[in-house]
Amino acid sequence: MRTLRTIIMGSMMVIPGLFLGMLVWWLMGKPMDNRALSTIFACNIIPLTSVFLGLYFGWKTGEEYAVKMDE
Repeated sequence: MRTLRTIIMGSMMVIPGLFLGMLVWWLMGKPMDNRALSTIFACNIIPLTSVFLGLYFGWKTGEEYAVKMDE
């Protein structure tokens, strides 16, 4: 259950990451040079960071579903 919750939260964070990346790209003047650092940041780094943060928070907040073994 914890893994499923993590996957769902990570996949749902794609949408806000893409919109934020598109907004930043647009505010930077819509650069079309694919090798420019600003384009790489807006189109790759922002959406990937959003997904990884969704995965991280999905895993951390799903602790109540984790199986705890008593020693």
